[in-house]
Formats: sequence, C-alpha cells, structure tokens
Amino acid sequence: MSDAHMFSVYGRMTALPGRRDELIALLHEGFRAGGDDSGLLTYSINTAPEDPDTIWMTQLWTDRAAHDATTRSGAVATVTQRLLPLLAGKPEGSYGDAVYVHDRT
Repeated sequence: MSDAHMFSVYGRMTALPGRRDELIALLHEGFRAGGDDSGLLTYSINTAPEDPDTIWMTQLWTDRAAHDATTRSGAVATVTQRLLPLLAGKPEGSYGDAVYVHDRT
C-alpha cells in the first residue's frame, strides 16, 4: 500500500448526554452511504471509557479528491445533517497527509 498521496481525517464529536450510541449508528450509516468504491480505505470510530459521550473518528482515504467527492455526495450530506441534532457542540478535527501506513494483511 503506497502512502504517497493518502489523505487522513481525525475527528472528535461529543454527543448530547446519553445519545452517543445514536451518533455512532449514524456515523456508520454515513460510512455505508459513501459506497464501497469511494476511496475510503480505513474508517474507525473509537470511544473512551472515561468520556462516555465523546467519540473519536479516524479515516484514511486514497486522496483528498476522493474524500471531498464522497463527503459532498447527496447520500452522505443527508446523513451528516441528521448528525447535528445529536451533538453537544461543534465537531473538532483536522486533516493530514499520511506519512506512513502499515497494513498487516
């Protein structure tokens, strides 16, 4: 797997109290809405026991163009709009270029 132009996304979202599982389900729905050929290589939703309402998300894309095309698609945009009422605040995150990717397969 060449990481020369891979694009990464890191995010943190805090759900309204008691709504974290709904948030996770919608994020998973958004992943499926993007389709199998979207250019999304890895998608991880993570939780921390000490912070029950917060999730951390990481994504690895073939490139930024694939990310932008998928997240701007109608199907993903519809799911994204449904996320907003579940959030306690504005999502935080950043973008980056993959420097090293290790694939164990």
